[in-house]
Amino acid sequence: MTGKSGHACFLIGVILLCYGARAIAAEQATPGDSALPIVDTSDCQTLAAGDPHGKKLSALCEFARNFRRNLPDFICEQTTTSGYWPPKVLKEEVKFEKGEEVYSNLIINGKRVESNSAEGSGIRFKSSGELGSDLVNLFKQPIVVEFKFHKEGTVEKVPASEYKFHLAAEKNTFFVLRDGRGNSLYPDYDGELWLGADGRLLRLELRSMHLPNYFGMASVDIAISYNEVPISGLDTFLLPSRSETNVCNRQRRGISCGKNVVVFDSCRKFATKSRILTDSPQP
Repeated sequence: MTGKSGHACFLIGVILLCYGARAIAAEQATPGDSALPIVDTSDCQTLAAGDPHGKKLSALCEFARNFRRNLPDFICEQTTTSGYWPPKVLKEEVKFEKGEEVYSNLIINGKRVESNSAEGSGIRFKSSGELGSDLVNLFKQPIVVEFKFHKEGTVEKVPASEYKFHLAAEKNTFFVLRDGRGNSLYPDYDGELWLGADGRLLRLELRSMHLPNYFGMASVDIAISYNEVPISGLDTFLLPSRSETNVCNRQRRGISCGKNVVVFDSCRKFATKSRILTDSPQP
């Protein structure tokens, strides 16, 4: 899945799904930094119009719109465990700087990959963007995703309100799939949001719908769990803590499916260092 203005990627053998991370300047941004523009959230109130359950959704919209702006610069360790056989473990650093995600220092089964790419390594697919892109894109302005309250329930024994949503293909400009034949597709998406009693996001699920038979992928779905995550040297923030991505490919012998589980940990403050160079000799 990829956003035209910000995205993330799955590498599936030679099949690539993207919803991306842009390159950014190496300056430190802090919460509320004026370097990031003020976000307009006025249309978020329309999600609560005429629906008593809509207030939580409206609050989540405002949270998502300001998600990148309100986060400090930090870095986490991302561990991806591939469910294909033989299993593989990917470790890399994901840096959140000035509201964008940057990935580096990729290690696969204990061996560093210099190109920071899983291509040619035997990894069936590699995902990125779980750290925020998916949530932010759902509430991009103007809001084109259709949300509807479904029911009250629980998530990991926590009371939660479940909201279903649908993104029509003709309105989808930010989640794109690309297969190994070079085909690109902006399909329909269905999904669910689970919000706690206080409106806090607990879980997000996304599913691609109605993928045509000529396309290399038969289905793609992702589930992301959110928790209050401590960032060493800063504070505690609502962040993704775990995600699970399932991809099914069309092959000559039929459909082949696999799963990746991604866990974020060891989050800590990130700051750049600078050094002033002069013509004078240094002791």
